[in-house]
Amino acid sequence: MKPADVHADRVPSLLANSRLFKGVDLATMDAELRESRLLSIDPGQVLLDPKHLNTHIYIVLHGELLVCLEPKITNPLVRLGVGDCVGELSIIDASAPSAYVVAAVQTQLLSITKPVLWRMLALQQAMALNLLHVLAHRIRENNVVLLGSLELQRQYRNKAETDALTGLHNRAWFEEVFPKQLELCERTGQHASLLMVDIDHFKKVNDEYGHSCGDEVLRHMGSLLRRNLRSTDLCARYGGEEMIVLMPGTEMLQGQLTADRLRESIASTPLRLQDGRELTVQVSGGIAQWQPGTALHDLIRSADQALYKAKDGGRNQIATSTLPNHFEVS
Repeated sequence: MKPADVHADRVPSLLANSRLFKGVDLATMDAELRESRLLSIDPGQVLLDPKHLNTHIYIVLHGELLVCLEPKITNPLVRLGVGDCVGELSIIDASAPSAYVVAAVQTQLLSITKPVLWRMLALQQAMALNLLHVLAHRIRENNVVLLGSLELQRQYRNKAETDALTGLHNRAWFEEVFPKQLELCERTGQHASLLMVDIDHFKKVNDEYGHSCGDEVLRHMGSLLRRNLRSTDLCARYGGEEMIVLMPGTEMLQGQLTADRLRESIASTPLRLQDGRELTVQVSGGIAQWQPGTALHDLIRSADQALYKAKDGGRNQIATSTLPNHFEVS
């Protein structure tokens, strides 16, 4: 940093644009202003960084500062112009800055040390109130940045957890979430049922109508599943044309009723193809009752066996299964 080109006599008039000094009688703090330093920093020069403690508050008299997550000026979080201040949070809590502050252009600053700032606040209550407003504004800015970051993370997470074709959760999500839900059911003493659903004659659809039509059928299935399942049910694309549904708090009979209602809804909601024809989609399902201590892979195996039973029985139906005794944990 080097001494600024701004003449000291111009500082009071320049501070009139500062939110921190709004309505403040600068004549009462002439000595404090004279103790403050005028600085100039070059474009790209770092003013504050998270690796060093900060002991000053800086007022932008001319130019622009950028708040960034890294010292390179890329995608700044906040832009600070004439009249804005920076460094107030880190000198109040005596911690290192949480981000980098970098000059966007040649920038002139008024640098005020922490002891001098405290004296100014004691002299002018209006300035103390202004500082509260500055802090509130800074917190709101930080919240906006944080919420934006969380939303971006949520979008990335959704993409990573969602099957792009059906819109259902994908296999990775299922492998993470289903075991945790069964653990929760065990801790709370809840029942649970698992449903495996498979589209009947899906290979025939691909062979007769083409794979693009097969994709439409899968999208259609995903939409109907999301529409007909309860908000507490967990659903994912298990693989190919097979979907898997975990129904917490659901005994076998209730689960079978839910599965049959879903099957009927799918069968009665034909898919309208692009050429205007309608394609009726039917599904078979197998449902198994979870028992405390049963591993997820054993539960899936039982539901899968019931699914094959439904297909062998003529398809377009839901078959049930109970877990063999050797799957139970006493």
